[in-house]
Amino acid sequence: MKIKDVGMRALKTFVQAFLGVLIPQIVMMLNNYMDFKWDQWTTYLPIITGALAAGISAVWNSIINASDKQG
Repeated sequence: MKIKDVGMRALKTFVQAFLGVLIPQIVMMLNNYMDFKWDQWTTYLPIITGALAAGISAVWNSIINASDKQG
C-alpha cells in the first residue's frame, strides 16, 4: 500500500464531500436574498448533494485519466 496513493484518495474524498455540501449550502444562504419557496429545496438537498459529489468525482477522474494518457 502506497502512502501517497492513500493520501491522494483521502484528499479527493474530502474535496468531493466538501464541495458537494458547500454548493447547496451557499444556495440555502441565498434564501435571505431571494423570494423563493425553499420547502422543496430542503427536501431534495440530500439528493442534490450526492449528485454534486458524484459529478465532482466524475470530473476529477476524467482529468486524472486524461493526464495519465498524456504523460
